[in-house]
Amino acid sequence: MQFVTLVIVLLPLLLAAALLWVRRRQEQALRDELSPISRQHIDLFQGGQLSESAIESTKARFRDLLERGEVAAVESSLRPGMQYVVQVRALTELGTDDAGRILERQLQRRLSDDQIEQAWYWIDLANGLRALGRVQSLPHLLRCAEAASDPPLGQFFAAETICFLGFSGYLRQFETPLGRSALRVLHRALEGLRFGVPPNVVAEARVGELIETLWDNRTERIDPLAVRIYAETLRLLRRAPNAESMLSSEPAEQEAFSWQMSRLTALEPTLTDFLQEAPALLCQRLPDAPVEEQRDILQALLDLRAEAGEAVLPLLAQPHYPHAELALEVLTWSSHPRIAPLLREWVLQNVPMVRRAQYRRRAAPPRRPSIPATLPYGAILRTLRGHPSPQTEAFLLLAARDWDPTIRLSAVGSLGWWEPLRRPDVLRTLQDARRDPNADVRQAARAALARLGERQALAWFRQTLTSEDPQRVHDTIQTISTENLTLLWPDLDRLVDAEDPDVAHHAREALERLCEDMNYRHN
Repeated sequence: MQFVTLVIVLLPLLLAAALLWVRRRQEQALRDELSPISRQHIDLFQGGQLSESAIESTKARFRDLLERGEVAAVESSLRPGMQYVVQVRALTELGTDDAGRILERQLQRRLSDDQIEQAWYWIDLANGLRALGRVQSLPHLLRCAEAASDPPLGQFFAAETICFLGFSGYLRQFETPLGRSALRVLHRALEGLRFGVPPNVVAEARVGELIETLWDNRTERIDPLAVRIYAETLRLLRRAPNAESMLSSEPAEQEAFSWQMSRLTALEPTLTDFLQEAPALLCQRLPDAPVEEQRDILQALLDLRAEAGEAVLPLLAQPHYPHAELALEVLTWSSHPRIAPLLREWVLQNVPMVRRAQYRRRAAPPRRPSIPATLPYGAILRTLRGHPSPQTEAFLLLAARDWDPTIRLSAVGSLGWWEPLRRPDVLRTLQDARRDPNADVRQAARAALARLGERQALAWFRQTLTSEDPQRVHDTIQTISTENLTLLWPDLDRLVDAEDPDVAHHAREALERLCEDMNYRHN
């Protein structure tokens, strides 16, 4: 399949996304611990081939059953496992209406509890249906889009979906249920262009025309999903020269990419003006919006790094607000003076911080959360990184001594984002955290020290950037960008010219993220 072969170019980024997702959930992150299905698909993405004899024999068996009208027998034989991709490929090559309908119905099945494994199955099905050219399959893909696009690797499912003929029609009716799904899929695919989706998709899906269609059919009422799409469009434009250079060996693909980007370039001034006005309009809409729509508005405000403290704080006053952690993340970027005092007081009224700091530090998190779910303690600690003050710094230093490693991780990770007000105390706490029994806390301390310019920490990251292990290099690049280690900018800049094209691409993306964060913070 053409799409599968295109993804090979960015395989290390794809692996990084999958492995980092697994690591965040404290599962095995090494490749040899992935399921057989995941390892099979990774091998295919690396250029491995399915057995042609297996495909032909399966195709012959399915053809015989379908000619006899035994559709149910074909469906019952489609079971999760190593043969599933072979069976999907066989049905795709048969190309009959019955084969297409069988693949469509498979989208509704939950084939695995392993989310990465399930993501591979969904990608197989979306790829097969697109190869069949079944425009009538698009509603089925959109109906399962929320489940299929969110998990790891979901950006590849989304990319397959927006490449279907007829997808743009749903952007003209984006207030319908399927239209809302189309907006979510388009956003996920555009976001995926920063996380492993190859730039060829821009031409295949006619992304420039899709964005034009969405803009031309806008309504007077601001739509948070459309806002997120326009924000990703501007990110795509900033990355266009790098993406175009990746297609230098394919002149036709490069020309098609450039044509779509030219359409987006024409829209850029208009979208920029629109996004400058969007935060105020989103904040006006937030209080009266349904709870589910509030989630979309908060995500749009977060994408824009908008000043939204006045609108968001009342939401946190609601008991058991379902989007509290997302609301807190939005407040990270606010300069509202009441945020830090309110958040600190919220914790102090409900958490015995001093007593918890007196217990022995544990290496592993407790089986059950040590803080009630009604109090998003970790999210509060992460939000406070955007609100420097002596009181906030003292609060974080105390939380960094908590017995629970999940709390220590959030507190330590929020240090070093501003010049310490009590530098000896902060450095002492971080040096102690560098010897923490929990590996994630140690890494967070190392990153905080690197933000503050500590030579040993910076030397550690520089050394890992020159590792012979490509995966370790990719992980370090990812950490530098997410932890905002701007002092390592020159080191990333040197990797832009690395011989390994995947390392070079990942370094360019990390530099773009550092630049964006820097611009937001200065604004």
